[in-house]
Amino acid sequence: MGTDRTDFVTRGAAEASCNGTDASLGQYQRFMFNEIMEQPETIRKATEQDPNLFNQFSLDILRAEQLIITACGSSRYAALVGRYLFSKIGGELCDVIMAPEFHYFSDSMDRNTLVIAVSESGETADVVEGVRRAKEKKAKVLSIVNRDGTNLSRLSDGVIQINAGPEFGVASTKSFSNQLAIFYLLAFAMVNRFDVGVQKLQQLSQDVARVISFNDKNLQVLAEKLSDQHDFYYIARGINYAIALEGALKVKQVAHVHAEGLPAGELKHGTLALIEQKTPVVAISPRDYTYHEMLTNAMEAKARGAHIIGVCDEANEVFDFTIQIPKVEDLFYPLVAIAPLQLLAYYLAKSRGKDPDRPRNPAKERL
Repeated sequence: MGTDRTDFVTRGAAEASCNGTDASLGQYQRFMFNEIMEQPETIRKATEQDPNLFNQFSLDILRAEQLIITACGSSRYAALVGRYLFSKIGGELCDVIMAPEFHYFSDSMDRNTLVIAVSESGETADVVEGVRRAKEKKAKVLSIVNRDGTNLSRLSDGVIQINAGPEFGVASTKSFSNQLAIFYLLAFAMVNRFDVGVQKLQQLSQDVARVISFNDKNLQVLAEKLSDQHDFYYIARGINYAIALEGALKVKQVAHVHAEGLPAGELKHGTLALIEQKTPVVAISPRDYTYHEMLTNAMEAKARGAHIIGVCDEANEVFDFTIQIPKVEDLFYPLVAIAPLQLLAYYLAKSRGKDPDRPRNPAKERL
């Protein structure tokens, strides 16, 4: 499937006007699908922030001698994008530590440590416990949450709301995108360009609407074709690596099938031995600084029989199927790549007879 930018924008805009992004659950029947469709609007809401708050947060980040982000699951993958943005835009290196392991690192924290805790619910037990340990060490804590009056908010020295609205689906969708938006805004605030970040995100929300509408029907077909597969591999490089992790997580959560996200450069260290005929390999390979290396990795997998699904803005013969995304600035590909991967997981769940709103053994805190 090859499509140029003009066709993508024209067809995507036409279908978006028919589908809309604010339809009720009654139309879409599933919370997960409804919340995927809400993302263009919720990303715009994520930009409705107090610039002074972000300027203060960014100063705290720049002044910290030790900067740590802690989170679980999807929030941790959003944090990995944040780490890249802080480095690439703000020139600050930080660590991302998964919350269940965070307290093991508490001995190195002190009053010169800044901890950014990320949790949609604000009640994630491992995150809250880690923050308590950090506070005992006199570290400063900033939290990124989606709800008021939570345990995490009360423990924090400062709070940013992601403004995603209630998320009823167990699998994080719109809250993940809004967490990404907050990290973009923080990174731009670090270089005194908060307003530029707001403008860019508001423009990108339109691309997110188009990418959802443009790919929806094709992803239904792809999911049916792949419904009998038992192993999925998601590969990417650079800032897109976290999106490979999140795309794989969504398939595990709602379709109940093994999926693994990994840096494309790690394929040769074991994973290639697991590739069999028709094994789905999702290659997130936009035409950015990772493009040519990603094509090489995709060809390595294809040589072992893999069915290559390219997530890209430029079709290539190495791809057996293309999930079309628009051409955007290199740093912003995560925002336009994640929604179609959420949709793929949703349709895989349905094609396998699973309810994406009620996965087995759900792990989502409720107030």
